[in-house]
Amino acid sequence: MNKQQWQLGRLIFDPQRRTLQRAGQQCTLEPKQAQLLLLLAEHAAEPVSREQLINEVWQGRVVSESAINRAVSLLRKACASLDPATDYIATIPKLGYCLLPDARLLSTVTVSETEENTAPLIPPHNADKPEQSTVKMTEARPTASRNSMVIWLSVVLAIAVVAASWAWLQSAPAATTQNKVLIPEPLTSFDGAEFDISSSIDGQLLYHRRDAEGKIQLWLRSEQQDKPLIATQVQVQALNGSISPDGKQVVYRRIDGNQCQIMLLSLDSASPERALFDCPTDSAFEASWSPDNEYFFYRLRQSKTRPYLVYRYQIATANLQQLTLADPASFNGAVALAIAADGQQLAVASYLTPARSRLSLYQLADGQPPQLQHTTDLDIAVVDLNWPAGQPLMLASNNQLFSLAADYSLKHYFYSQQPVNSITSTAQHLYFASQQQQADIWRQPLQDADTDTDTVQAADSDTGGNAVPLIYSSRLDILPRVNQQDTELLFLTTRQGLHQIWRKPHNGPEHMLAAIPAPAGFIRLSWSFDQRSVYFSQQGAVYQLELANGQLSQLFSAEHQAYVVNPGPDNNSLIYSSNKTGDWQLWRYQQQGDVHQQLTTHGGYSGYHQSNTLYYSKYHQDGLWQRDLDSTEEQLLLADFDKINWLNWQLQGESIIYYQPGAGIFRQLLGKQTEPELLLAYSPELVHHYSVSNRAIYFVKRQPPQGDIYQLPLP
Repeated sequence: MNKQQWQLGRLIFDPQRRTLQRAGQQCTLEPKQAQLLLLLAEHAAEPVSREQLINEVWQGRVVSESAINRAVSLLRKACASLDPATDYIATIPKLGYCLLPDARLLSTVTVSETEENTAPLIPPHNADKPEQSTVKMTEARPTASRNSMVIWLSVVLAIAVVAASWAWLQSAPAATTQNKVLIPEPLTSFDGAEFDISSSIDGQLLYHRRDAEGKIQLWLRSEQQDKPLIATQVQVQALNGSISPDGKQVVYRRIDGNQCQIMLLSLDSASPERALFDCPTDSAFEASWSPDNEYFFYRLRQSKTRPYLVYRYQIATANLQQLTLADPASFNGAVALAIAADGQQLAVASYLTPARSRLSLYQLADGQPPQLQHTTDLDIAVVDLNWPAGQPLMLASNNQLFSLAADYSLKHYFYSQQPVNSITSTAQHLYFASQQQQADIWRQPLQDADTDTDTVQAADSDTGGNAVPLIYSSRLDILPRVNQQDTELLFLTTRQGLHQIWRKPHNGPEHMLAAIPAPAGFIRLSWSFDQRSVYFSQQGAVYQLELANGQLSQLFSAEHQAYVVNPGPDNNSLIYSSNKTGDWQLWRYQQQGDVHQQLTTHGGYSGYHQSNTLYYSKYHQDGLWQRDLDSTEEQLLLADFDKINWLNWQLQGESIIYYQPGAGIFRQLLGKQTEPELLLAYSPELVHHYSVSNRAIYFVKRQPPQGDIYQLPLP
């Protein structure tokens, strides 16, 4: 039988053993992954269609989109576990998949059945530098005279290979990955997810546990035993906790209705917990303790429209000090912070874009303000920081962990199969919590729905007016956008790893329409006036996607700093928000002539233009406003309109549709003093991503996330 090995970039692929190797590391593939990779390797640099995958990998059987997506996703993760710096598989829109690096068939050897389990064709120590020649052996039993010749040639070839390997190893640059495979050890395995972890010097772990029902509690792991730390009432939440280095105190955020307080809990039962100070309810609290346990640093924002800043609180004196100022380049402010084990340095990571962060290092001294020591911008989205004793700063970003080198560059440390949400450490171990989030799109017919279309009427009558799941996968399916005729639904999904725009006709299957230009940030889709295309902004630029042909074009560049984009009253114009003048205002863009015109001067964040009237929300202020475009006077139209509605509120004929936190989604007639109509009641699973046609409401429900805490050795 023939045995093959392939050179795929830095990886060695053995289809028979179903293994990937690199520098002594090895990963075993599932059968479908191995078949898939072999097919891609045999068609290197060529797109392989999904139909071809089904015919050759699944032997023509009927398989779901999710089965193919899962196989490709697992294969990508397997490659990344050995070579995280390289993207091996590209998704080619409307064509299929393609293996990115050149694939070379290293060797084909004919062996008998009894010889199949002999040593590998390529020595493990030479996996990154295989032989340049291709050897093919076709005879299993050569004659005696040829035997001696074969032995002599084999010896010469072996000496040559060893010499070449030694020369290459002496001249090759240092390996960028670890010499040993890091295998994470799971510490928890509850149903649900664990997140926001912190640790004490003696190895206690504090974490938050979200069970399958969505309830969150603070838990403590000590001496390999897990127990709930704070048993709260249904209305009370204990969040964002952090344990002190000595393991004797916990600081956390307590929310009871509309009251938010930062609490200090002593783990000595003789001392009760006490409130330290009040906090905004819409601010996530994150703390990092000083090594002497006398004070903690934390991040907080005054409201959802303000950036996160860093503060220091001294427990004995109740002295609170603001340490950082708002950075104009950082829209959201501080993302994470960490204190060095000696208490002499503070690291703060700030948000720049969905794919970039700013790392600031401060020098700390008793009784003095922190001094900025160094600032560097990183091409990763930092989610958490940790500074182990005697070790470099550790950074978590999406599925990867990094350490900070002396020259402030990043050194890759570990690749996780699931996104990492937080990290912490003890003297010998690094811990990380990871979780996978899933969200689905549901459809619920409206009670007063127009039933002109027979197919829609039949579908709605079948459900009896109840909500049913419409779009679902093993990943995130979010931000539904339905046209008014209820015949086309667009949505965002991560089912192929990256953010993509997918389309679902009313009576047809969903399919990919276009990929979001990288790096994908927070995207909000908006139908055009004629509903033949959609708009969205990305990194300040505005794009138009045509449904008929899937063509994506940029309408104007990022210099205009556009964010929320809505259609204008015709196909020539659109309304967008921008902070290019210093604060968020609304602008009108006219495609003919490429003209940008500022519409508001007292604030504007999400707006629609209808019948010469501008309806809009503001970034820093609750309320829905209106203004005649021929006048400078604005009028408060709806006071009970939370500013969180910038995302999804919509103008529908003579009505507005909006979200009330904790209550649900409502419809209100414009200019009428009537009670708003409840379209969809609030539930804990409801994500306020929704879209309303004249027949139904489409909305997103999150599914219970799954995740655990893992342990790794420190570098």
